Amino acid sequence: MFKSLANTDTGLSWPAILAQTIDLSETEFTYPRFPGPVDCPGLPLNLEAIVRGIDAAGAGSPFGVRQIREAFAVTAAVSHVKSYWEHGPGSILPSAGASYYDNLAIYGWNVRDAYTYTVGDALTAVTSQPSGPAAFSPIVSHHGDRAMLITLQGPAGATAGASDPTTMVDAARWLGDNGGIDTLVVALGSNNALPSAITLQLVWSNGPHSSGYTVSAPADFETDLRELRDRIAEINARRVIWATVPHVTVAPLARGVGAKPSGSRYFARYTHAWITDSEFDPAVNPSLTGEQARAIDSAIDQYNYSIKRLVYAARTAEQPKDWLLLDICGLLDRLAYRRYIDSPDSRPSWWDDKAYDLPPALQMLTPRPDTRFFESDASGRTQGGLVALDGIHPTTIGYGILAQEALAVMAHADATLPGQPAPPAPIQVDFARLVAADTLICDPPKSLTHDLGAVRVINEMIEIGSALLGRPAV
Repeated sequence: MFKSLANTDTGLSWPAILAQTIDLSETEFTYPRFPGPVDCPGLPLNLEAIVRGIDAAGAGSPFGVRQIREAFAVTAAVSHVKSYWEHGPGSILPSAGASYYDNLAIYGWNVRDAYTYTVGDALTAVTSQPSGPAAFSPIVSHHGDRAMLITLQGPAGATAGASDPTTMVDAARWLGDNGGIDTLVVALGSNNALPSAITLQLVWSNGPHSSGYTVSAPADFETDLRELRDRIAEINARRVIWATVPHVTVAPLARGVGAKPSGSRYFARYTHAWITDSEFDPAVNPSLTGEQARAIDSAIDQYNYSIKRLVYAARTAEQPKDWLLLDICGLLDRLAYRRYIDSPDSRPSWWDDKAYDLPPALQMLTPRPDTRFFESDASGRTQGGLVALDGIHPTTIGYGILAQEALAVMAHADATLPGQPAPPAPIQVDFARLVAADTLICDPPKSLTHDLGAVRVINEMIEIGSALLGRPAV
């Protein structure tokens, strides 16, 4: 599970939550683990652990001394993480495994990466000597490649080494050929547009093999999607669920500045969450305009039209396939606090019928969880709760909501199988368990006040954005 800028607690990823809900054991649904140093587990950098270290370091210290101790705590944790993964236990390359993991998700991957970027490519990157800025960066070098090698640890790595041609899609094909796959979930595409919300720059791709872009042009996305579709069609899976791409401008990392114009979905400007309205200066601070945010969302809408068309074509073909749609985009829109929930005059026509009702265990929380940037102080959580500290990825309870939506898709599909009795209502995720397991909810940090002081400190010392991106888009 990627949350708060780290692969950590992978037993609480949404696929693992789903598997647990339908009573699959850890041997029946397998996933990689990313240990890391004790004070900051995960890869590349666990922001929650860093913030808790800041809390502990600054407790009881006077102003001035507190800031020094907090900065030292961040520096020490970052050093421990870098040492662990580059020179310590984490630097040991994974050995061959008997099988690939069932959860093959790799953070930072776009659609094309899934079938072109190989284990051999990652091995070459990780075993090369860092040079230039990378050698002095506080972020673990080639962390995305290291994550890939752990996630795609499997039989092909036994002899191929640096020439291993295995891709994420190849690993899924191996699983299909060696026992079969009941339900294959394809959730790719977010990273074809997410760099725009992280860097606050809109740069269109100019071809399917271009580089340096922050948003794939819809035509380029469709080209890559078609190639992915053809490869997925070759995998032995009883069912394939294709997820839509969420509107990345809903994520709270890119925060709307000031008041949203009446009736509009978009703020006039979007900047980093830790830059306050009073501080924001468009001549100095990075930002997207409202029109740029609209253009990014429009491109994502076209991505999703392409995904929906391929699912429809597969289901209506002469030899139909059991391909389904998981509408993550629609789910996030239904949870969008600043865009819709807190702006009634901006709500679309479908809102009254489709607004999302949180599960009872989450409705009981105070304040009620929402998609604003997470904030908390000595009194507890003050806002947010569905999005973790990187401002993009869900918290544990947020992943639970996604697992519940996937369960609903599977239950609906089973209900429409010919000759089958109607199954009961979808099995319900145990949200009470997830609340207890979600440390941001049950034990929130004390230093994430309205000015996001701890996040600001971390961002001033490292580049959160560059760490979120993993590898540059290619």
